Amino acid sequence: MITRRQTIAAIAFLAAAAAGPASAFEFQPYDPAVVDKAIASGKPVVLHVYAPWCLQCHVQAMRLDGLKADPAYDGIAFYKVDYDHQKDVVEKLGCPRSTLIAYKGGKEVARMSWGLSEEAVAGVLKAAK
Repeated sequence: MITRRQTIAAIAFLAAAAAGPASAFEFQPYDPAVVDKAIASGKPVVLHVYAPWCLQCHVQAMRLDGLKADPAYDGIAFYKVDYDHQKDVVEKLGCPRSTLIAYKGGKEVARMSWGLSEEAVAGVLKAAK
């Protein structure tokens, strides 16, 4: 006979298994003070300049989503720049929408606009590591 404790433990185990692996990264909204501090710290940072209506941006986001579970990208801080509502940031970065920018050691180390392949997207992330 199964005890109540065994039933609860089994439910907890199944819930954890159903949740799947934890993501290696999540994008945070771009906040100039937070991002500047992260870049100045020398830690790896990746920006995604994104517009919700942009098909290339959606493909890049899909590629990034496919890389989330890869532990190789642990430790990178990810931020999303809203192309439509953060025009001052876009102008400062000097880039179009659908752009990924990687920073490492306080400096920009890679930039890619319009690239859609998994290899192109992963290349930017790898540059940050």
